[in-house]
Amino acid sequence: MRTTHRFKVHSVFVAAAAALLVTPVAVSGTVTAQAASVKPTTSVLKKSNSYYRKNAKTLGKKYKLAYDAQTALKKNGKAVVWVNTSDKQLKQSVQLAMDYWNHKLGKKEFTKGTKKSHTLTFSVSHAQASKSDNSDAWWTPATKKVQIRWSYYQDAQKDIAQRMSAPYQTAFDHQYQATITATAKKNLAAQGVSTTANNYSALVEQEEVKVAESLPAFQTVNKTLTAINNSVAAQGRMYEYTGTIAHEFGHTMGLNHSPNAKDLMYFESGTNKVYSYKQVTTTMKTYNPVTATDKARAQLALKIYVAAHK
Repeated sequence: MRTTHRFKVHSVFVAAAAALLVTPVAVSGTVTAQAASVKPTTSVLKKSNSYYRKNAKTLGKKYKLAYDAQTALKKNGKAVVWVNTSDKQLKQSVQLAMDYWNHKLGKKEFTKGTKKSHTLTFSVSHAQASKSDNSDAWWTPATKKVQIRWSYYQDAQKDIAQRMSAPYQTAFDHQYQATITATAKKNLAAQGVSTTANNYSALVEQEEVKVAESLPAFQTVNKTLTAINNSVAAQGRMYEYTGTIAHEFGHTMGLNHSPNAKDLMYFESGTNKVYSYKQVTTTMKTYNPVTATDKARAQLALKIYVAAHK
């Protein structure tokens, strides 16, 4: 789960574009992780089934594996996912999350199932967050369900849109604020409006909007912000939740949290790329957060599982 940040934005551009968005109130839990190497070596990944059965406990402790979380795996170590949601973007996120792991593992570890034929279910939870439970997503081995919290999911798009828009709004204001204000006051003076008028400040703000909207730079930036609000922020959320769901899929394979911040399986994994217009519209299309350590740990967890079921 990732921490969200509040933004307080008051600018000529925002007033003109009328694009202020509400920021979600979700906050992450606090867990301290110590950096360590939990990546299995190549030799460890080439052991026999008997070795894995005999040393499962030791290997689990060393590489932070959780065998009791592997309840959704078939005997061959693979999982079949029933995507129980009507949300189109969540469906995309689940599919891409499966692709992340399948690509890195070099096999179809996760495949899409149906209501009648599946080993685990993906769905949304409408449970409200509390002080003791503020997770954005979780894997429940007993019910074989990966779930995301619907309220956080709904808030996420607003948060991403605001954070994605902020650099463009700030840059515009920094470059044009002084000129816009001066021009607005000049225009009011030409109209015979006195600076001592009771509503002078409000009139200045109204005129600033008109001046800002007349600038070619405003049209350019507003086009980007319109795209963010119409589609790009939603795309950013899709990528954000792809990472979140891929993290939970890691748990289904028997991976505990990694102590390494760069790993997908780090307890607070995530990427700021989802807040970048450029990244979301270009490089995120080929992004895969599964690291070499995530991959090796998953390979080991699955090898031990398959060995135990032979």
